[in-house]
Amino acid sequence: MATQTVGTADRYVGETKRQLRDGFGVYKYPNSFFTYEGEWVKGKKHGHGKLLMKDGTYYEGEFFHGEIDGHGFRKFANGNTYSGQFRKGEMNGHGVMTCPDSSRYEGEFDHNQREGHGVLTDPDGGVYEGSFHKNKRHGPGSQTYSGGERYEGDFVRDIRQGHGELRYQDGTIYEGQWRNDMFNGEGTMIHASGMVYEGMWINGKPEVEATKIVIIGEQSIDVTQGTAFSLQVELRDEEDKVVSENGREIQVSAAVRYFAPTQGTTLFDLVEDMEETPFTTPYGYEVVSYPLTDMDQLPPDYDVKPSPRPSYLIAEQTIHEAGSDAASDVGRDEAADADANTTLEADNASTGTSSQHRSRSPSDAPLPEETPLPPPPNTCRSEAGGLFFKDLFLPGAPPMYRPFILMDEMDKEKGGKGGKKSRNPSAIKPAESATSTQNLEVKLESKLSTLGKHNEGKFARPGDYVIMVHDVTTPPFLGRSLQPAFITVKVTPPKHKGGGAAPGKKKSSHKHN
Repeated sequence: MATQTVGTADRYVGETKRQLRDGFGVYKYPNSFFTYEGEWVKGKKHGHGKLLMKDGTYYEGEFFHGEIDGHGFRKFANGNTYSGQFRKGEMNGHGVMTCPDSSRYEGEFDHNQREGHGVLTDPDGGVYEGSFHKNKRHGPGSQTYSGGERYEGDFVRDIRQGHGELRYQDGTIYEGQWRNDMFNGEGTMIHASGMVYEGMWINGKPEVEATKIVIIGEQSIDVTQGTAFSLQVELRDEEDKVVSENGREIQVSAAVRYFAPTQGTTLFDLVEDMEETPFTTPYGYEVVSYPLTDMDQLPPDYDVKPSPRPSYLIAEQTIHEAGSDAASDVGRDEAADADANTTLEADNASTGTSSQHRSRSPSDAPLPEETPLPPPPNTCRSEAGGLFFKDLFLPGAPPMYRPFILMDEMDKEKGGKGGKKSRNPSAIKPAESATSTQNLEVKLESKLSTLGKHNEGKFARPGDYVIMVHDVTTPPFLGRSLQPAFITVKVTPPKHKGGGAAPGKKKSSHKHN
């Protein structure tokens, strides 16, 4: 063996045999960018060696007849590193590539590209395991995303396409067809809220999607005090067609009109601490919540009449059963203008309520100091795009229910049933105004106590109420809730005991078809 130096631009220092590089040696190429140190056989790089580049990158591993071939380690100029199989200088076979952004691929390579089966870990922690073609996810595979979602199915050129199943972190599952990385074709979604949609999907959305809630029947119904009513509801799209959605959660609630006092009145400063913020309705006025329940939630002593119509229809009461038009507006009829207790006694006398029904009258016999309100109706879930709320009931207002107190006092400030308007607050002398305010405060305290007992009755006082039907699906299906539906309910006093026609005789004032 001998060590020789050949020329000045083509330099080798190492072992030779028969004037050929053979054994261990260091060779600096004429292009000074490359330097090799390692094993040689018959003048060619062969065995283990290291090829260094001037930019700091290098390959270290096996060489075969002058080519990078076999197992080795490569560091690239962009910071990537590869450890695995090489063939003719290219990554080929099984290997592991890591990147400065913490992404990592372990699997099969072909001609320096990911090809075949492999596992790719994204910088954000997402993991894909499956087939690759030309560096992209292609074929069957599973992708776990950093947010916790997991997709298992087909990929085409790095996007989800074909058949696949996606499981969200909240429990939502979609299984069906995909195209362009979106739900497209036949598919089923089992939503985290319990709702199920099965059918065609277009660009990530159901082909037919409900957008609103519709209450079937008349949009204003009359209900006799102490009688239940029912609602039939459908879920419809923009073209007013029923959408067969299953499991959407729907809630029904009640409200009563809110009359805000005018700024500057003596009542204004006394209601600033009202517990609830009014909300708007399609009827052009604001409302505040009012209790609503159903017959299944009531104690036995309520003795409520069920809906007078078959269960598949909305319960209605004929208009001629109403005692008088004076009860058409909550808290604004003549009965509300008088003292609460006197009013209630007058109502009972005028209606001629029998002893059997007096237990259901809001003015009658001794009640506990606080009658607890029944719980609200349970929410319902849609079936084939429809649902039914059976035997809903408006109980008496809770003790010291502020909206009723406010309406009664406002009526009195405007002149009561005598029609006399109160004086302009700006014309009241300061001392007189202070006295008036003090008197009103005392009066309200008395009113709170009196109306507290008044509203402890079991039934809602006559007047107009708003019933609201809301989509409370949680979380909202596809991030959107349906438009709510509204209906007005007019509660009328029971029919006068002696007001009906005598047996065998027709009433002269009403015609029936």
